[in-house]
Formats: sequence, C-alpha cells, structure tokens
Amino acid sequence: MLNRKFISRNYKHLDNGGGIAKSDIDITLENLGYQNIGLRRSFYHNNLVHGIRNFIGLQKAMMSIHRNDAIVLQYPMKIGFDRICKKAHQRGAKIICLIHDLSSFRNKSLTPDEEIKRLNATDVLLTHNHMMRQWLSEHGCKVKMIDYEIMDYIHGESGAPHEPVDRNYSLYYVGNVSFKTHPYLRKLAEIMPDRDIYLYGTHPELEEIAKYPNLHYMGIVSDRQIIKSHMGDFGLSWYGESLDSGEGRIGEYMAYNNPHKVSLYLRCNSPVIVWSGAGRAEFINKEKVGITIDSLTTLDDRLKEVDDKEYRLLTDNARKINAKLKSGYYLDKALSQAIDHLNKS
Repeated sequence: MLNRKFISRNYKHLDNGGGIAKSDIDITLENLGYQNIGLRRSFYHNNLVHGIRNFIGLQKAMMSIHRNDAIVLQYPMKIGFDRICKKAHQRGAKIICLIHDLSSFRNKSLTPDEEIKRLNATDVLLTHNHMMRQWLSEHGCKVKMIDYEIMDYIHGESGAPHEPVDRNYSLYYVGNVSFKTHPYLRKLAEIMPDRDIYLYGTHPELEEIAKYPNLHYMGIVSDRQIIKSHMGDFGLSWYGESLDSGEGRIGEYMAYNNPHKVSLYLRCNSPVIVWSGAGRAEFINKEKVGITIDSLTTLDDRLKEVDDKEYRLLTDNARKINAKLKSGYYLDKALSQAIDHLNKS
C-alpha cells in the first residue's frame, strides 16, 4: 500500500487560470486524503516571500520522503523538480507528475529533449488528452501516461441556469481581451455584427472595442462571480491569430493542451465553442457539452442551426459535468488509475 503525498506551494496569483488550477488541485488532494509534506498552501504576492516559502517547503518535503510513498508533483516546477524525483527514487518512493504545461512547446524554455529527460524521471504522467500523450510518446517519453480529460474547477458556486433571451445566441469570452494578443476577436465581431459578444478580462482596448456595437466589455470580474452570474449563451475557447484554425504558436499548442477556461465555462453551465483540432474537442464531442468547428467563419451559420432542443441538451450535459468538476471527480479518477498502476508495478 502506497502512502499518498503531495507538496503544496505558495501561489502568487489566483486571478489567472494557472494559479487557480494549482490551488484547486492542492485542495482536491487534501480532500482525497493525500498528505501535504510541504508548507501550508499560501498566497503571498511578494516575490521574495514567494521564493523563500517555496524553497523552505521543498527542503521540508525532501526530509519527508520515505519508501513506498507516492508523491504528486504539479509540473512545471521552476525549482526542485529534478531533485525531488532523484530523492524519491533513492528512497524507494514513486512520482506521479500532473502536467499543466509543456515548457518546450509553449514558451520554449526547454528543448523537447530536455523536457522529455525530465519527465522520464517520473513514474506516471497525468496528461491532458490523447494528443499530448501521443506527442510525448513520439518525442521519447517512456513512462506510463494517463489522460485526466479535463481540469477540475472546485471553487465558486453556480447560480441559476442561464436562459437565452432568444435564439440569436450570444457569446462570452473570459481572459486576455486585447486585440493585439487575440486579433480574431475583432474579426469575429466584424463577421457577426448581429450577434452580441461579451468580453470579461484584462488588457481591453476600450477605444477599439467601442467601434463594434456588438462587443460589450464587462470588466475584470472574478471567476467566482462569473460562475454565479454572467452574460452570454456560449463560452468561447479559441486561441491563435486566425479565424480559420488554431494558427500561431499558442494556437498550435492548444492542439495538445486543455485550458482551464473550458472548465470555467462548464462550471457556468454554458456550452463551449472550441476549434475542432484542439485537444479538448474530443471531450466536448463525447460529453455533448458544446460545438466544435473548423473555422470561426462558420460559427454564425452553425449557431443558427441550434434549436431549443439542442441547446437544452448541451446545457443539461454541461450541468452534469459542472457537478463533477466541482467535486474533483476527474483528478480522483486519474489518480486512482495511477495508484493502481504503481501498486501493480
């Protein structure tokens, strides 16, 4: 029987998907009975305090690793990942590595060979989807890989189910709303002038947004408030520079990554719109919780096809997934498979 452990950290930012996701995982691990061998989870914004707490927490964890431990690490870790893996194996412990991002793909801070070498020092990888798993395998990853399908989103209380005003369905987008970063937002407003698009997030170009009567900037709103109440009938999850596909560096990466934003939309009981080539498209189609399209140029016509029956089906299914995301269901499921594998190996 393995002793289930994890290492909590200091999280500077809970106003972005990454910080929320990592903190949520810590809470879920605690709820599942995993022991935190680092310092207590904290939220100091100061860079010096952040660095000191994470360093001390790492040292504390290193002294708390024993034979037959199974330690969950959230990846990437800026400091200490290699040391923890080495120490764990020296002491007869196992490492379960939950991947948030691949540094070699997203920001190029590692080469693929460097990253694969690092990940091969673990015992089980929890990957986003089959496309990420395939990419890792093709680049030399040898360890057991398990897809966790979608990232749980445990905090925030859902409000009353959103009811569309009419069948001229509106959209909403949460995140960086800058046209420089996401030029497709401007283009989308141009090709769908009669469809309202609500923007929640940072870096708004207010003068530019004002040029489009169908664009509505709603401000920087906490995810908890968005989950409780929001404008918009469909959540939009689209990355890259183009209307036609996930082009560009970030758009290409989304073929392998499941962004936390999709989980946020589903916590809102909202159907989701995603690129058909994205890694998350398989989950959206399987669970019937949204629409997958090849190009945003076809979105207006596709939305016109959505009748009351289909919209009700999508929202009912989103509500079911909402409950699972709130409970930590998907992490629990993936970790159970990982522990079973380690117990048998």
